[in-house]
Amino acid sequence: MRSNGENSHQTSMLSAVPTLLVACLAIVLPLAVHAGSVTVTSAEANIVNEMVVIDAHVNYEFSDDALDAIRSGIALFIDVDFRIKRQRRFIWDRKVLNLSRRYRFERHALTDRYVITDLVTSDRRIYDSLNAAIADLGQIQKIPVAENSDFDVSMEYKIGLRARLDLESLPAPIRPIAYISPSWRMSSGWYQWTLAR
Repeated sequence: MRSNGENSHQTSMLSAVPTLLVACLAIVLPLAVHAGSVTVTSAEANIVNEMVVIDAHVNYEFSDDALDAIRSGIALFIDVDFRIKRQRRFIWDRKVLNLSRRYRFERHALTDRYVITDLVTSDRRIYDSLNAAIADLGQIQKIPVAENSDFDVSMEYKIGLRARLDLESLPAPIRPIAYISPSWRMSSGWYQWTLAR
């Protein structure tokens, strides 16, 4: 037979459960609502002047935290990674090529304009609005990745592309938060297709 003390202890524990659930939801739901995402919606490779060049479209949905960082003058670094594998029937595919293209995305406080810099070519594109800059960031055009002569015409090759926000390049005070917050974890995963010859 339970004493009144045991019953009151169990009642107080049960009454604490809804409070804990509400507190957990208050933490988790805003993170889910404001999470950022990156999606590669299309990609293709073509041969131009004996070079394999890639065109792709990437959809960036930056979280509120990332947008606030850009508006505050913090530069974000976006890596677009490319890989090519030779397909093999009975064992894992052999990597033929791995390379990255890095972009710096920032706001200039003096001009109140947004700048995307290709850190390979040093090409800079300037925009009057944040939305225009984000839309253009997703347009990958004529990126050369290899010479056509590097590929054996008798073999099949698979190309992979992904886009991601580099957390390591964030300022030190923001990094610990970024590592644990879904609002900063932005990576498309690999989008893959077969190289047409």
